[in-house]
Amino acid sequence: MAQVPAAPEVILEPAHEVPVIARADVAVFGGGPAGICAATAAARAGRHVVLVERYGFLGGMATAGNVTILHSLYGTDHSTPVIGGLPEEFLRRLQDMKAARNQSPDGETAAWVINSEYAKLVADDLVCGAGLVGGDGKGRVDLMLHTLLVGVLREGRRITGALVESKSGRGAIVARVYIDCTGDADLIRRAGLDTQLGNAEGKCQAPTLCFRVAGRQPGAASLGQAAADLFSEPMRYTLSERDGCREVFAPSGGDRYPCFLWGSEGLFDAEEEMLAGTRVLKVNAADATSFSHAEIEARYQMRWVLDRLRRLPGRENTYLVDIATQLGIRETHRIHADHVLTRQEVLEGVSFPDAIAQGTYPIDIHTPDAPGIRFEYLDGTWRRINRDRSTSTGRWDGRPEDAAKRSTLCYQVPYRSLIPRDLDNVLVAGRCVGAAHDSAGALRVMINGMQFGEAAGVAAVMTCQGGNVREIDASALRAHLQSRGVPLRDSTAGVAGA
Repeated sequence: MAQVPAAPEVILEPAHEVPVIARADVAVFGGGPAGICAATAAARAGRHVVLVERYGFLGGMATAGNVTILHSLYGTDHSTPVIGGLPEEFLRRLQDMKAARNQSPDGETAAWVINSEYAKLVADDLVCGAGLVGGDGKGRVDLMLHTLLVGVLREGRRITGALVESKSGRGAIVARVYIDCTGDADLIRRAGLDTQLGNAEGKCQAPTLCFRVAGRQPGAASLGQAAADLFSEPMRYTLSERDGCREVFAPSGGDRYPCFLWGSEGLFDAEEEMLAGTRVLKVNAADATSFSHAEIEARYQMRWVLDRLRRLPGRENTYLVDIATQLGIRETHRIHADHVLTRQEVLEGVSFPDAIAQGTYPIDIHTPDAPGIRFEYLDGTWRRINRDRSTSTGRWDGRPEDAAKRSTLCYQVPYRSLIPRDLDNVLVAGRCVGAAHDSAGALRVMINGMQFGEAAGVAAVMTCQGGNVREIDASALRAHLQSRGVPLRDSTAGVAGA
């Protein structure tokens, strides 16, 4: 008979008064790509915004995660703009600093490589200057760095306050509208709402620790050659008992390398690379214990990768430049939204009358508990990297492999996917928006999260006038975004093609 888990030990925390440390029109939690854009958009529209961020800098995965790829602003035809507004402004500011490079020969239409350190500076400029640009001069963003969201006060369908902790102690933030840009739906979960964790079995896509290396010489082995070598023998990274660490921090030696190495060249040094060279399996990064173990294991994987790289021609002098502040998280919790975007809606490019964002990044699923990645593209094809590094291909639309590819320009994301089902004064932006496990594999990337953030910030401003996020005029929201340079396509025109 199965044993019933013992109830956790508890202590009683004495009740105490919590000072209100901020009152604002809009409170944004999480200063990653989505949070930056949400706060900036709301302040530019003349509102007082509080932005809460746990690190001492903004940028989220673009900075703390060392993720240096921002995906294309263009449709699948590589000529029609489908993303603009604040995401584009963010990139153009990086370009002005010589801190962004497009991967296309034309210098414009493919994905971008960015510098994470300069991204911190651009994030500062956007947020700190938000009340001075494009508004009436009354808007502003009050930054609360090194601050954690720890609780939520809720009355029925409305959040009435958020509790935060910092070096100054505990305090409360009171706002008219709250925006959850935490990535893990922290605000929503602390309000007592259910969420969807990972796939149907509660398993989340495997996270990756990114790191920077240097010392590569001209003619050095390529990353493809390096990946093949890494996979040629089992990993060996165990912890000895004399290190005083529990075995749970790293697996026994003998497992195959679970990653498929990729990276990007440094912008300022030809010998430097960012490597997405790790992948930790069976992780729930929204659980503190699981997240802690994963961070440690990822660094042991990284050490193993570095040792192996130094055996390859032209990489003998490889050395570590820096390690991301945290693991790059692909998936944890997602909200139950008014509209949960489906795999079919993404792949077929279904258009929506309340569309607030568009994208082309494919569905990209990193297997939670084993090596392997599956991609599904808007052109009707799929590609799978199998656990033995072989590749399989096919058609998700049921057509023969040699049939003409679909001409879907992009997919759209409706405003309703930003609205938590059971709350009236809260919006969500970033990878925890309302999407199925498959479709979330396309929406989760930073360029999409920035679009969601800008839309949420504008919608929050419109909501401040009436108090319910569902009662704003979606066509007015779209018109406002379009006036800011967001190239939203009309639903009558459609976005799909066969």
